[in-house]
Parts: sequence; structure tokens; C-alpha cells
Amino acid sequence: MDVLLARILKYLNGALVYDDAYKFCTYIVDHYLEMESMTKERILAETGIDENNMDNFIGRLGCDFDWQTFHRIFVQHHLTRLDQIRGRMVGLRAADLVKNMKKDMSDQEMLDYVSVICEQIDSHKRIFIIGALYPMSIAVEFQTDLITFGKNVVQYHNYDPTITFTGDDMLVFISATGRAMNGFLQAKGSLNPEAATSLLITQNPVYTRQEHKISNYVLRLPGRYDGLDFNYQLMQIFDLLRIQYYQKYYLGM
Repeated sequence: MDVLLARILKYLNGALVYDDAYKFCTYIVDHYLEMESMTKERILAETGIDENNMDNFIGRLGCDFDWQTFHRIFVQHHLTRLDQIRGRMVGLRAADLVKNMKKDMSDQEMLDYVSVICEQIDSHKRIFIIGALYPMSIAVEFQTDLITFGKNVVQYHNYDPTITFTGDDMLVFISATGRAMNGFLQAKGSLNPEAATSLLITQNPVYTRQEHKISNYVLRLPGRYDGLDFNYQLMQIFDLLRIQYYQKYYLGM
């Protein structure tokens, strides 16, 4: 089932301009758990978007250009998504997933490191995913689940003039070689990424060494710049993060 959140993320992740539709989508993601009591008037007042533009975008999402229909379906889809997540998570154990992963550390070390990353995700208000298009597309299921749990997780877009990173932000760089993160830091402008906590997911062992470390946390995946292998491992990592986060920070297990 293509829930409304998934439709919103299809637009938001692929958006090319900073417009009223983009503002609407980012607002929804940032206030996701408030949507049950959200009003149209509040969104218009806090975003400054044009009401006609908002109605037109709601219509393109399949809600008949009507806020009441959109709101009702959104709440229904949220509950549906939670049921889907519960169904997928039943019987899953992070330890079982780690056991079958390729890694250059022990099972327990991997579990401990992923737990630290989940703790950082939980403690930060916004999570930005940064990297090449295809690796970021692999993160969409992870992104959708964490938004459902109440975390603001978005792909970074360099044309968004409102973004300046603070200590409330966590940046997740996905780069097999590390070039994407290096390139971002060289062209950072006034974004102030140093204020944020950063995680680099890479195959490059260079960035695990203290003298070359460019992020607070580095999750190094085995292999050497094999795109197919890296993408498959990313799926496993994001599944592991989802399981750990859901069980510890959503269910409180």
C-alpha cells in the first residue's frame, strides 16, 4: 500500500526547487506525530505557503484537493504503517542479522557500534542523509520508518535556503569511497556542518584512521569500492538500524 507519507517522500526526495510543495512536505515530516491534531490554518500560518498551492498539492497526492480528506487519510495511513512495521519486526533479532553480515569486527562490536549510532539518532532533532542518488534511495525505507516513529529524517538538498546545521542535527554520509563527504565539506559555504554530529558509512578504510577521520563516527563496510556489494550491505545496515531503533527507542525494550 502506497501510504501518504511514501507519496510525500517521493516528491520531497526528488524535489528540484524550493517551493510551496517542498515547504509543505518538510513541515509534514517535521511535525509528523502532531498530524492527528494538525489544522490547515496552523500549517498556512507557520509555513507562509499559499492556500491554493497547498490545495493543489494535496490534490496531486490523491486527496481531491480537500484538507479534510487528506487529514483523515493521513491518520489512517499512519496507523496502517505502524501495523506494517509491527508485522515486519515480529521475531526479528538484531543479533541474527549481524551474524549473517560481512563485517571487519566481531558480532558484539557491530551490535555495540550500531547501538551507539541509534543513540545518536535518537538524541538529535534532525537527521540529514547525504550522498549519491542510488545509495540514498536505499535509505528510503529506513527514512520512512523513522519518520513514522517521530524522527525528522530528510535527504539534504543544497537549494534549501533555510538549512544551517546546528548541534541538534546529525549528518549521515553514504559514500563508498568517502568522496561525497569530502566534496560536501569543501563546498560547505555557511552551512556550518562542524556543529552537527556526523556519521560516514563507507568502504574506505582510510577514514577509520584517526589522522584521516573526517566524521564523528565511521561505519566501515568490507569490500573495496564495489558498488553492487556496497549497496547490498547498505540494505543490511539500514535494516539493522531500523530494528535496533524500533526495539529500543520506540518500544523501549
